[in-house]
Amino acid sequence: MGASSWRPIIERVKAVHPDAWILAELIHGDYGDFVAESGVDSVTQYELWKATWSSLNDHNLHELNHALGRHAAFCERFRPQTFVGNHDTTRIATKLTDPRHVPLAVALLMTLPGIPSIYAGDEQGFTGEKLDQAHGDDAVRPPFPPTPAGLAPYGVETYALYQRLVALRRRNPWLVAARLTTSDVTNDTMRIALAGPGGEQLVLVLNTADEPAVVGGVAVGAHDFAVVEG
Repeated sequence: MGASSWRPIIERVKAVHPDAWILAELIHGDYGDFVAESGVDSVTQYELWKATWSSLNDHNLHELNHALGRHAAFCERFRPQTFVGNHDTTRIATKLTDPRHVPLAVALLMTLPGIPSIYAGDEQGFTGEKLDQAHGDDAVRPPFPPTPAGLAPYGVETYALYQRLVALRRRNPWLVAARLTTSDVTNDTMRIALAGPGGEQLVLVLNTADEPAVVGGVAVGAHDFAVVEG
């Protein structure tokens, strides 16, 4: 079914539910053209998802830099739905070969422009590999307990990280439509500058190396990230 085939359906839905926000799951193709032709509000940003984990695994932030250039262009046309995991992907805590890089992936999710989504369980560091076989999704779609009191006791540090970065996102709601630029890109380090319409500023620095670094004037620890607000 082509993108334009969805437009009359989307228009009928929005005529009845004008406040509806419609997300399309799209893996490949031109995201911007699909949004324009179909009338949906957003699509899943699989390009950025892939670049996030593979650039961290390969110590190749040039790949992430390329994906961020495309992401910035998409954001000029619509607001992509961003994620580091969903019901169809291996958990980010499993996908990353170095667990120290999980915080970097989460920092990207919670600071980049777009509409970030957190897949249930990632905030507790759930692991699970998606397999190409019958019941291959079971590991990434575990049953949840009847009440939150039954949640597993692990993942405290990851949970605290998510709380801190969600709070940062809430303090800076302009990030959803921020202008994005990058600089100081090497295999292991990069600086991402985000700017809002009212002069707001936020800088995210990544470092996947074994030694601390100063990137664009911002000090950052080994296998860590740093955020500068204001």
